[in-house]
Amino acid sequence: MADPGSSHGGIGKTAFSGLLLIALGCGLEAIFPTVRVSCPARTASAPDCDLRSSIAFDQVTVRHAPLPALQPIGEIEFVRTPRGRGGTPTLYFDTAAGRVSAIRWGDQLSLQKDLQEPLRAYLADPHAPAIAVTMRPTHWVDPGGNAANRLVRNTHPGKLAANALIIGGLLFWMWLPVELVTSLARRARA
Repeated sequence: MADPGSSHGGIGKTAFSGLLLIALGCGLEAIFPTVRVSCPARTASAPDCDLRSSIAFDQVTVRHAPLPALQPIGEIEFVRTPRGRGGTPTLYFDTAAGRVSAIRWGDQLSLQKDLQEPLRAYLADPHAPAIAVTMRPTHWVDPGGNAANRLVRNTHPGKLAANALIIGGLLFWMWLPVELVTSLARRARA
């Protein structure tokens, strides 16, 4: 017959494993957050926009920065790290409060197509409606073909791995009630 203490150890291990997988997934997600810039409908004055970075299926905000009196979007700059060689592409927003860094993990195409180009078009139109642009972690690939479809956007592998870890942790927690019922049934028989 199974020792009742061993069933409690199994429940604890399952709960801890689930928590560990969720924590690892959220940590990996924090490396690749989703960036959203939202601006009100345009008027004659420069718009007061908002920058948010979110993780955990875009539900948890990890960074919030107001963009008061947003100016036309500058160029994408390559910021060198002390040990890095080529640098990290970074988009800066010029605001009334100074320069604000959009994101440091993004690739140049994502920064350009998801943030820079839509915001430039928005700022160029004095009667533009409200806008919310989102840059999700992506990985651009060249599948071949003709010039019209040379680059394709795929979800970043790091984001897929983070989601898989979080779902795995949730599955461990969904198994907890089964282990608890099994443990109680063994105890009742003993």
